[in-house]
Amino acid sequence: MALKTEIDSGLMKAAVWSGIVLIVAMVIAQGFLMHFIPPPSPDLSADELAQKFIDRKNEIRLGCLIQCMAWGFWATWSMAITIIMRKMERGYPILTYCSIALNGGGYVFFILIPMTWAVIAFRPETLDPEIMQIMNDWVWFDFLFTWPPFAVFMALIGVAILKDHNVPTLYPRWVAYLNFWCAILIFPAGLIAFFHTGLFAYDGIGAFWMPFAVFFGWMITMSVTTFQAINRIKATQVAALSDDEPALV
Repeated sequence: MALKTEIDSGLMKAAVWSGIVLIVAMVIAQGFLMHFIPPPSPDLSADELAQKFIDRKNEIRLGCLIQCMAWGFWATWSMAITIIMRKMERGYPILTYCSIALNGGGYVFFILIPMTWAVIAFRPETLDPEIMQIMNDWVWFDFLFTWPPFAVFMALIGVAILKDHNVPTLYPRWVAYLNFWCAILIFPAGLIAFFHTGLFAYDGIGAFWMPFAVFFGWMITMSVTTFQAINRIKATQVAALSDDEPALV
């Protein structure tokens, strides 16, 4: 008899792959099309910033459209991990449910990024440069200052791995500690409220480049280890089905 909870490894892996698509699309859109990796300096004058949007308005619009579609994959990618977290928990799955709430909230933050840039680029020649500056600042605060839900999700993954009752565990224990460290290392993104220039400005090494590298490096590492976890679950279920089959006479 087939197990009622048998994993659909194909769909699960497709969900994980969607996260890789998200990373590639984001780099292409925000980096190559929009030229917003790294961010424009928060020390730019309003007129200087406005001219960037005027000069590249079509590229920014296209980049925003790509990002708007791609950020939806955050939900599919993170839900693949959350489903595996559920398999690691016993009893009342508080870690799983908290992760669902955090991931849904995280998607809202993400979708506001391209939407706001698209509004700025919609009619940049007629907008007051100071309004454009405020809106652009808003986007980078949305991108970086909203780090806590993602740090908490990382921490919950780490706790779930350490409490995993499966033998062998679905993720190696080192993945738990990696998540804890990543949760700590993205904290400098929260310092952008205090600096216009330097290490912790929103174009700085500490507040942008380090959290950026940590976050997307974390996504890649979690993607690889989640593929492996899916394979472990599938192998365990296949072995269980084989044990349940009656012997041939």
